[in-house]
Amino acid sequence: MLTPRENLQLLFDGKKPQYMPIANLDFDSAFPAFINERPNGPGVNKDWFGQSWTYEPGVKAANPTPNCPLVTDITKWRDQMPFPDLDALDWEGFSKEDTKNWNREEKMTKITIGFGIWERMFSVMKFEECLMALLEEPEACYDFFSAVADYKVDLHNRIIDYYKPDVLVMHDDYGNSKDMFMAPETWRKLIMPNLKKVVDGVQDRGVKYEHHNCGYFYKIAQDMIDIGITMTNNVHYSNNHEQLKRVYGDKLILVGGFSSQRIDSITATEDEIRSEIRGTLDALAPGGGYIASFHSTNPLANQIAVEEYKRADELYYDSPRK
Repeated sequence: MLTPRENLQLLFDGKKPQYMPIANLDFDSAFPAFINERPNGPGVNKDWFGQSWTYEPGVKAANPTPNCPLVTDITKWRDQMPFPDLDALDWEGFSKEDTKNWNREEKMTKITIGFGIWERMFSVMKFEECLMALLEEPEACYDFFSAVADYKVDLHNRIIDYYKPDVLVMHDDYGNSKDMFMAPETWRKLIMPNLKKVVDGVQDRGVKYEHHNCGYFYKIAQDMIDIGITMTNNVHYSNNHEQLKRVYGDKLILVGGFSSQRIDSITATEDEIRSEIRGTLDALAPGGGYIASFHSTNPLANQIAVEEYKRADELYYDSPRK
């Protein structure tokens, strides 16, 4: 049987893998904690831009501290938001520790970095003011996105130099569970050219770029492909899995697709959980172009996922895992 690395290489080469790739089995991964774009410790802490964050135990994560935006006026963002000194970090030490158990011969490797150019804006400004700024101050917004993209290229180059990953993931959510946060044309005009700069910066180094987008993105799926995005997660169900796979499945590797809102619900029954997981796999796994990626706070759901992975692997792939 092919190693996970060999099997994933078939996928990256546009071929059908011999067995269904599974993210948590086939990749060795890291989410470098020293990259302080979002402090996640208890209480109130600041990121390395100076934005205040407050940890929320209920969601087990930090969100920008209410009514404490770092940037109060997008036209003055350069005076209000400094960039971190990346030269001051112990890149060699952190990367050595984070990768010490990686098996590069048999697995692919992946680094995940949060907060892309749009997420950075709505981290340092009130969300509704970000939306208004896109319409009222597009030039200032473009300037912000361009500068953050330049910073991201610099950050990613250092990550690639020291971690040497096969895949780099950046988060940047452009929609909720129903639609995009902005008109597609606004995204194409202000965000797309700067996102392309980030994508090119990764892929020109020979590393695959994976884009994390929690919500709806179908209206810009072709644009994502056009700027060179290789793969995307989490593939929310609002994007119509069957149609997304049919139209773009040979151009964009789809990762995940499972609905945590449905699966992690305290009212979800075993049959409902199994139906959700099986339906996602039946829509996205056939023909390749897919990596299964699943984790739930519900132990039963995790067990069902293992069972459904085995079913999909045997049903849709030529040499399923033993």
